[in-house]
Amino acid sequence: MEFWFTEKQTKDFGITMRLKKTYVSEQTDFQKLDMVETEEFGNMLLLDGMVMTTEKDEFVYHEMVAHVPLFTHPDPKKFL
Repeated sequence: MEFWFTEKQTKDFGITMRLKKTYVSEQTDFQKLDMVETEEFGNMLLLDGMVMTTEKDEFVYHEMVAHVPLFTHPDPKKFL
């Protein structure tokens, strides 16, 4: 049996991906939380049915976290 997940972008459009495994699926006090493994993107974090980050594209998130402070610092010399 195959399992598929669709993130709905609008009422007429969504993105669908095949799931390999569901690690966690629970309702917290604040939101619906899912951790799944997909064929295309690897491990994926979903909050309220929306993709937050994936193993395949996590570098985009970390690039943004690193570049904003570097560009706002007047004279960066050392950074990790």
